[in-house]
Amino acid sequence: MSNEFNQNAVSSMSSVINSIDNDRQVYRWFLILISLPQIQQRLSKQNKTKEEYQALKRIQATEIITYLLMALIILASFLIKQPWGLVLGVLPLIVLVRLFHKNRKCVMFISEQFLLEHIPTDTLNQQTLYQTCEYFAKEYHILSLVDLITYQDFIGRKALLGAILFIPFIYPFKSWQILLGILIAYLVTLIIVNSSFVLRRLK
Repeated sequence: MSNEFNQNAVSSMSSVINSIDNDRQVYRWFLILISLPQIQQRLSKQNKTKEEYQALKRIQATEIITYLLMALIILASFLIKQPWGLVLGVLPLIVLVRLFHKNRKCVMFISEQFLLEHIPTDTLNQQTLYQTCEYFAKEYHILSLVDLITYQDFIGRKALLGAILFIPFIYPFKSWQILLGILIAYLVTLIIVNSSFVLRRLK
């Protein structure tokens, strides 16, 4: 669970945007929010915000292609039983890190426009970040920030357990190779379930 911000700390516009930039859970929650069709349609009336949405879509399309490439490399390593394939499967992670940084900047900009349009500054300054997220979660019928954090913790535990149980039976190599396979399977699972493609579909 992320603890980078105080649950009882009062928000401000700058603190919310900084939280999106520095806290992965807050970033993911706002990604879900701004990806709602009704919000996209409303905010896209502004030219700059429309451009950011278009950039976000291009980044997310590139993400999907990168995930598929990574999956194909790792699958090929299993089929030909060569551990070097697992190492090559890590290379797309470098691309994903760069895409994640660009993705986050788009989310920060669009989220700020959303907040400026939907909540007065005085009201925002009187609420905690959790309260602000809870309000919009109820209004738009999506996961609250607390629910999202719970989801992330649950998926993390299940991904690790699944990797530990699954990899040794399908990848009969030496101990270090099995451990490497478990680690990569765990990381890939986390990356996929936390991808913008999946998060945008959570409600």
